[in-house]
Order: sequence, then C-alpha cells, then structure tokens
Amino acid sequence: MALEAGTRVGRYTISRLLAQGGMAEVYRADQELTKGITRPVAVKVIRPEYSESPDFREMFLDEARTACTLSHPNIAQIYDVGESDDGLLYMAMELVPGETLATINRTLRDHGERFSDEALFAIGIWTASALEAVHALKTEGGSAGLVHRDVSPHNLLLSATGSLKLIDFGIAKAATNRNLTMPGVTKGKAGYFSPEQAMGKKLDGRSDLFSLGVTLYKLASGSTPFDDHKTHGERHAALVRGQWQDLDDVFPGLPAPFYDVVRRALMLKPDERYQTARELREALEKAAFDSGFRVGQSALLGYVDVDGEITASGGTRSSAFPAIVAAPSDAHAKAGVVPAPFSGLSATGLQPTPSDQRGHNTERVPAARRQQKSNKALFVVPFAAAALVGVFGTLLLFGKSSEPEISVETPVVQVEPVRVDPEPRKPEPKKPVVKPVEVATPVEPPPEFDLTSPRPVEPKKPLLAKTTPPSRPPPPEKPDPKPLEVKAPPPPVEDTIPDGIGTIRITVVGNDAGAKVVVRGAKNLEDSPPLNGKVPSGVYTVVVRLGDGSLSPTWRGSVRPDDTRKLTYNVAAQRWNDH
Repeated sequence: MALEAGTRVGRYTISRLLAQGGMAEVYRADQELTKGITRPVAVKVIRPEYSESPDFREMFLDEARTACTLSHPNIAQIYDVGESDDGLLYMAMELVPGETLATINRTLRDHGERFSDEALFAIGIWTASALEAVHALKTEGGSAGLVHRDVSPHNLLLSATGSLKLIDFGIAKAATNRNLTMPGVTKGKAGYFSPEQAMGKKLDGRSDLFSLGVTLYKLASGSTPFDDHKTHGERHAALVRGQWQDLDDVFPGLPAPFYDVVRRALMLKPDERYQTARELREALEKAAFDSGFRVGQSALLGYVDVDGEITASGGTRSSAFPAIVAAPSDAHAKAGVVPAPFSGLSATGLQPTPSDQRGHNTERVPAARRQQKSNKALFVVPFAAAALVGVFGTLLLFGKSSEPEISVETPVVQVEPVRVDPEPRKPEPKKPVVKPVEVATPVEPPPEFDLTSPRPVEPKKPLLAKTTPPSRPPPPEKPDPKPLEVKAPPPPVEDTIPDGIGTIRITVVGNDAGAKVVVRGAKNLEDSPPLNGKVPSGVYTVVVRLGDGSLSPTWRGSVRPDDTRKLTYNVAAQRWNDH
C-alpha cells in the first residue's frame, strides 16, 4: 500500500517511506503552516484492512485524540489524528531523527556490544516517566484511563541528542479490544504483553509496567523471558503461569539493584508489582544511585549519530562519570557481548584508549594548519619569555621598597603581647596555697613523739590486705566465656525452622569446568554446577570443589519451606553471593 511521494494525506504531503509494520506505514511528510512555511512531520497511515472496520476506526480515533493532549519530553508529540479523503486513518506526530531501541539493540548485538548499565537505567527511568504522564492524564470527566498497551523497544525512539521518545498511542487498544479474526494483529509484540493482557482482562497502568520490565529484560540480556518457547501457544502458557527465569539467572553481572527492580516489575499478579509508574521510576532512580550512576541525558549519547544512523562501535558515547572500559565478565563473554564503552579511559592505569575505540571522533587537523600553529609558537615563546623577565624585574623592585615595612612589623610580632602567660599562671600558685591550707595538719607534728611512726605503717597493711582480695575474684569469674563456646545462637535458629520443602539453587561463575558443588545438611547433595533441587528445610553448608582440588570458602545458611535460596560462587573473586 506504499504511497507515492507527493500524495496528500489530510493536510500533509508525503515525502518518502520511513518504515513499514503489520498494521501501519510511517512516512516522512511536510505540513503546510502559513505563508509557505512547512514543518517536517511523521505520518502513520493505518492499512486499509483495519481502517475499514467501524469499531477499529472509532476506538483508534478516540484513543489517539486523547493522546494528542499529552505533553512530555519523553513522549513524541501527536499533532493531528483524522481520516483522509480516501478513508485512510492517519496520525501526524513529531518527527524524531533516530532509531527504535529494537533496531539499535539488534545492531549492537551483531557487533558484540550491548547497552551500558547506565543506559539501561536511563531507558527505564525515562520510559517510566513517560508512562507516569500517560497514566495521570485527565479529561473533563476525570481520569482519562489511558493505557499505552504496547510498551516495547519497537515503540521507543532514540535520537542523536540522547533523547528517548515513547510513540504509538491508540493502535494497541483498537487492535486488542475488538474481535479481529485476521492473522498477525498481535504477532511480534505478544512477547511484551502482560499476563492480564494476554488473557483479555481489563487493563490499567500496571500492565504497562510489566511490559517495561520485559523491555529492560530484553535490552539487558538480548532476549525476552519467553524466547525459549518456540510456538505462540507455549509462550502464552508460560506468560499466564509465570514460568520464566529471573534476569540474574539468565544474564548475571549487572548491578544487583537493577535485578531487584526488574524482578518486581515482572511479578505475575498486578497487586505484587509496582502500583504506579512513579513508584517504578523512583525505584529505578534509587537503584541507579546505589549502583554509582547519576543518570543524565549523556547516558544515551553516541548510540545514534546526527544523521539518525546507529553507531555500532562506540560512537561518541559518554557518561556522567569518568569513563572506564571494564573487562567483560564471564557471563558477557559467553553471550558474546561486552559492555558498551563510555569514552576515553581504559581500566588498566586509566590510560587513554586508542582512537579507534573512542568511536567516530577521528577528525584530524590538516598539515598546513599544524604548520601554522608551529610557526605561531616560534613567535609566542620569545615574547612570553620577555614578558616573564619584565614581571620578575618589577617584583624585585617592589620587593626592595617593601623591605623596611616588613622589618617594622617584625618587632611587633616579636613582642607577642598575647604571650603574657605569667598572669594566667598567677592563679595557679594560689592552688598550691590552698594545698598548704589543706595540709594544716602540721599542727599534729608535736605528737609525733608518741606513735606517729607506727600509725602510718598500720594503715598500709590493711590497704594491702584489702587490695589483694579484689584481685583474686576475677580469675573465678572467667568461666563466663564458656557459655560463649557453646554457641547458643545456632541451635535456636535450627529449632525455629519449620518442617517443609524448599529449593536450593547454586551456580558457579568462572572458567572452571571441573568444579563440583557439595551440599551437606538435612539432605546431602553433590553435583556439577549449576545445582537446582528441592530439599527438606533446615541448615545447610555448601562448598565448591574446584578442578585443581582446592575448596571454596564454606557458605552456611538455612533453607525454609516454600522458599528458594539462590547462591552464586564467583571463582575469580572467591566470593559467595546470596539471594
């Protein structure tokens, strides 16, 4: 159905085709404003097979017109919605020179790269901010109840300036709220549906938050939680039953707070997810801060160039922090993906990276210009030297004239009237005066002829006798540490664990093919990693026997009924991570 250049659709003149989809085509067009002034826009034209449906037409126009009132920096502005003279439905919107995150992610993966951790936080924060405005939209009758229904990397546009825009309002609701029998209506986007959306239930904003969680899962790991299932029926069943692996199991190595946010956003029941887009945005902001990122617009710079083309080899990507290209983790190496570089420093010694790693900033100064700069330097250096000599000469002259003033000030400093310490010391002699007053007992020396000498001896003996008893009691009191050796705390922990069945999941991260996991407790297990099994509740100890015969540090903890204890041992760091 591709329209030719020059075709009029409403008030817009088609220029060229930008993209095609299952339900619509997007064109670059020009809008005539006034007195020959035109504005470039993107016009989405719905395919005739959908435009001809009365219920689709009514719902699309109603939903899209409501979205026209949205104004947010992370939402592509919708200018107009209507029907052409030929009966085609169209939507005119802001033209964003860039690419969708789906296309960028695919290109990065093809080149062994991925979005940086900082970029993942930025995508989540700004998409949640856009959804916050969508869900809070109000009309004259109250809340508009607007739900996007199609949050996915395909509907997030990234520009060369690092700006992220959410697009495509109205089509998803019109497609999913009517009984269309035509195939392909939801094909390709079903992997981002929420469970309640897949079951045809009434939706609210929490459905969009689930879809955003799937989007972050996809951009982080390269696949959705349901890509392991081959058929649409299998994916649908897994979605409805909540049968998918956590992101940290599929792609370890990302910041732990990021895993926590994605895990909660993907809860099966809406009541267990974040309840509002604002709550999700604030959780992502806190997770980014806890992970050491101050997310700004620079987080998404360098993925698209000024011509709207994807830069797959670093580009001009930059970060709010001093950029360091970290060594890829084992999980990244297995996935064939390395962290996207931020800019020009390497991890070893913070040395500048080669120019080919910094991206496309390869502009060189022509030889003629470099010669001009060197010639200018020949004249600048002597002139600067002469100026310095003059400055030093004037300083010497002024220095000599100021010497007598300095000499006058020096005796003042030497006087140091503040050091009149004798006056404060005068009251000090008064204290010794008090002491002789206290020692007024010299009146007693006359009777020294009687028994003064024996008396001082007698008090000394009882004093010694009195001091010895208190020194002896401490030894018998030292049995106190014995109860500490009994280690009373562990038994109560074991006694308080109710009977039941839990799950213990153990993964070894690192290049050690001969590693073997050994579990001791209520049930003894021994297997090569990863180990995943049901065990009776109780206290367990876990150790990893490596291929060279060495043992890892021992982990000790409890497994409770109906709980899953997730353990990850990092061979290189020799450290356990417990979830």
